[in-house]
Amino acid sequence: MSGPATASFVLGPVGALSLTALALREARNMGREYQDVVHELQERANALKKVQGQMRQAKVERSHGLVLRAQRLQARIAQLQDVGLALGISQQETASPHNLLAMLATAPASDGAREALVDVLEQEVSRLHGRLAAVRAQTTQAAQALLGTADMPPVEEALHAYMVQRALHAQLDASQSQHICDSLARILARVDLDDGEPLPSDLTALGRDMAMAPNLERAELLGMELRLRVQNQREAKAAQRANKAIAVQLLESMADDLPTALRVLLEDVVHANHPLLPATLALAQEAAKAIDRQRELAQQKAAAYILEQSLRDLGYTVDGVQDTLFVENGVAHFQRHGWGEYFVRLRVQANDKTVNFNVVRARGAQESAERKRLDYLAEDRWCSEFPKLLETLSARGIQLNVTRLLGAGELPVQVVDPSSVPEAASDEVRHQAASLRSMNRPN
Repeated sequence: MSGPATASFVLGPVGALSLTALALREARNMGREYQDVVHELQERANALKKVQGQMRQAKVERSHGLVLRAQRLQARIAQLQDVGLALGISQQETASPHNLLAMLATAPASDGAREALVDVLEQEVSRLHGRLAAVRAQTTQAAQALLGTADMPPVEEALHAYMVQRALHAQLDASQSQHICDSLARILARVDLDDGEPLPSDLTALGRDMAMAPNLERAELLGMELRLRVQNQREAKAAQRANKAIAVQLLESMADDLPTALRVLLEDVVHANHPLLPATLALAQEAAKAIDRQRELAQQKAAAYILEQSLRDLGYTVDGVQDTLFVENGVAHFQRHGWGEYFVRLRVQANDKTVNFNVVRARGAQESAERKRLDYLAEDRWCSEFPKLLETLSARGIQLNVTRLLGAGELPVQVVDPSSVPEAASDEVRHQAASLRSMNRPN
């Protein structure tokens, strides 16, 4: 084994260290076994984490579902309005009411506001259906056929709406209409949509124009434009998914520490397809840095407490372990009862994440062969105990990887000023020093 030793340290995750520190405190304050307390706290933490995860997932699914529902209803309203115009109903009659337009423009990004918006959108769908059905029997059939597409995938729903409108304008024969429909289907099949997401409004409008083209030549020209728009949509969707991934990573990394206002902005990127603005990203990255610093400080404070309590649990008297021991360079001393003037000095180098252990002796008796023998015994004694400390700290989330190891006696025990070591041992130090002096006096 060794005398002086140097080890690099790796601290466990802040959550695990904080849980360990809390368990040590509870065990000490309540007089319970540490292992029993840590097991109980771990079970409570796991249960809480599970519940919180389920609540977050439920909120995510609910928010996303409301957003998709609102988007699908808006697309349905646009389809019904187009059918109404095709049937000769005035645009004024099919236009959405001002209160709906205001809600679409100003609705807050909250589940309550989205629920209210969905209710109003559903009322508008019912109003338009009733208006179309009131025109004539042909209208009723067209409207019912269109409303019957509720469970269709978005692209098929849009194609069905186009064909309803096409049927109301018998400008082309059946084979020409089918040719346009097939071309539309091939182009729109390349649109990149999330599950349940409706077609973007610009593609919907251009697809309608292509479906309603008066001749095949016009349909081909519009098809070329639609292909270009679809390619642009695919590229925009890829960028949107990349932004969503960034927002998800930020939300998960900051978790409950994320400020509420910033959380709402990031959740809108994930659930409502809002763009990730550079300003939002910059704020989130700055918040992440601040949260990382706070967590690192909490991690280091927890590690200092764990180190101190672990030494005490192993029977040492500890002095000088401050909260900032792993934050800035620091020194602590510990010893067992009966060690007298011998201590183990623990020095942490926070900048390079290393910790040094070496036996020191308070200055007292003169150097002699006996003193050297006692120095050697003190180092050898500490060397035999060092592995147990490494094992205990590792089990509690502080991994020490020994990088330098000297044998007992390879270097002289460092003699230090008595004022640099704990005062608790000063009486014993003076007593032993006096005894050694008397032993060394000439007769």
